[in-house]
Amino acid sequence: MSATSKFPYKGQAVYPQVALQDNGQYAACFVIRAGYDESGEVRYVRELPTTEFPNEDDAVAYILDFSAEWIDQNPL
Repeated sequence: MSATSKFPYKGQAVYPQVALQDNGQYAACFVIRAGYDESGEVRYVRELPTTEFPNEDDAVAYILDFSAEWIDQNPL
């Protein structure tokens, strides 16, 4: 996944940072920012250690599901 991939949602943007770990699992790291560009305020950061998945698609699906719920509970 591109380092600049973003998913806009309700005035915010989710930036997945899926990373392949030494154990072959994909770590679901990400940042939620206000606005739709990288200049917006950082609202949430998930770094290592974090939930790991067997493939990148599952990691991104988790990121988007978690982020949508978090944004819904923490609106701008």
